[in-house]
Amino acid sequence: MRTKDKEEVGMAQKKTKTTGYQELRSELRQGTCQRLYVLYGEELFLIEKLVEALGSLLIAPGSQDLDKVVMHGDGQPAKLDLDKVKAEVQTPAFLSKKKLVIVRNSGWLTLTGGSRGVKKGDDDSASSAQKDRQDKLTAIFELLTDDVCLVIIEDKVDRRLKNLVKAIDKAGVLAEIPRQPARTLQAWVEAECGKRRIAISQKAAESLLDRCDSSMHVIWQELTKIFLYCTYTETSQVDADLIADLSLPDLRGTVFDLTDAISNGNTQKALQLLDTLIGQKQPVQLIAFMLSRHIRQLICAAELQRPDKIASTLKVMPFVAKRLSQQARQLSIPILEALYGRCFETDLNVKTGKISDRLALETLLITAAETTRYQLNQ
Repeated sequence: MRTKDKEEVGMAQKKTKTTGYQELRSELRQGTCQRLYVLYGEELFLIEKLVEALGSLLIAPGSQDLDKVVMHGDGQPAKLDLDKVKAEVQTPAFLSKKKLVIVRNSGWLTLTGGSRGVKKGDDDSASSAQKDRQDKLTAIFELLTDDVCLVIIEDKVDRRLKNLVKAIDKAGVLAEIPRQPARTLQAWVEAECGKRRIAISQKAAESLLDRCDSSMHVIWQELTKIFLYCTYTETSQVDADLIADLSLPDLRGTVFDLTDAISNGNTQKALQLLDTLIGQKQPVQLIAFMLSRHIRQLICAAELQRPDKIASTLKVMPFVAKRLSQQARQLSIPILEALYGRCFETDLNVKTGKISDRLALETLLITAAETTRYQLNQ
C-alpha cells in the first residue's frame, strides 16, 4: 500500500474513534480501557457514570486509597502541579489492574484559563505560562502506558488548542457528553421504572423531564423519591397527578400560564401567578430568567412555526414545542421582541442597583400586560 493510502486509512480510522457515551460505556463493559480520557460537557451525570465504571473495572476492592488518585483544580490552572501529575501516572498500581488518576476542572484545556486575573501588561507572560503548561501536558500524554488510566474532567475544552487536541486523540479519547435528547431521557425514565415493575405514563414522564429541565442528575433525584414512595405505598402506576404531588414545582408550566396572562392583558392573573411562584420558594432571579428565556423561545417558535422544528432546534420536549407553537400564535413577533427588550432592561436595572429584583419583575409584568391589552384593543 502506498504511503498516501496508508495515511488516508489512518485518518479514516481516527474519524471513527469512540467519542460518545454509549460507545465508551460499551467499551468498558467489554473490559476495554483507554490510557487517557478527556471528558467534558453539560451532562455531568453521565460523566460520573463513566468514572464509576472505570473505577469498578480497574481498581481492586479495598485499594481505592492506594491505586486511585483524585486532584481538583477548581478551574485555576496554576493550582495543580503538573510535575505531581507526571509522578502519579509514572507510578504503577499496587494491587489493581491499572492506576486511576483523575484530574477535575484543571482549566488547562481552555485558552482563557491561563489569563484569568492577569493585567493587560502581563499578557505575554500569561501566554508563555499557558504554552508551557500545554507542552508539559502533551509530554505527560506521551508517557502514558497500559499500566495507568488518566481521566481529565472539564467544563469546556477549547478545540482551537490543536496541538493539545491532537495529542489527546493520539493517546486516548476526547469526548463531549452533552445533554441527552428528550426521547433518550424518556426511554431511560421508562426503563428505570420498568426495572422496579413500575409503569409510568407518557404524560407523567414528559412532565417529570420538563420539571427537571432535562438534567439527568435532577431527574434521578426525583426518580429516587418516587421509587421510595411507590415501594412504601405499594404503588405500581405513576401518572401526571402523582408527579405533580411528589416532584419539583412545574416552573415552566407556570411560566406558560404567566405568558398567557400577559398575552390576554390580565395583570391581576400575572401577579397572582408570580405570588404563587414566590410562595413555592422560587428565587425571583430564576423566575425572571425563565420568563426571559421563554419569550426568546416564543420568538424562535413564531419563526419556526412547526412543532417538530421547534423541538429539534430548541431541544425541548415535543409537548413543550407544541405548546410554544400554540402560544406564539397569540402574540406577534414585534410584541414578543418588545417584551424581550423589556426583560433585558429589567435585568440591567436590577444588576445596576436601580430597583429591587421583585419590584422590577412586578413592574415588568404590569407593563407587559397593560401594553398587550392596549394593542389588543386597537
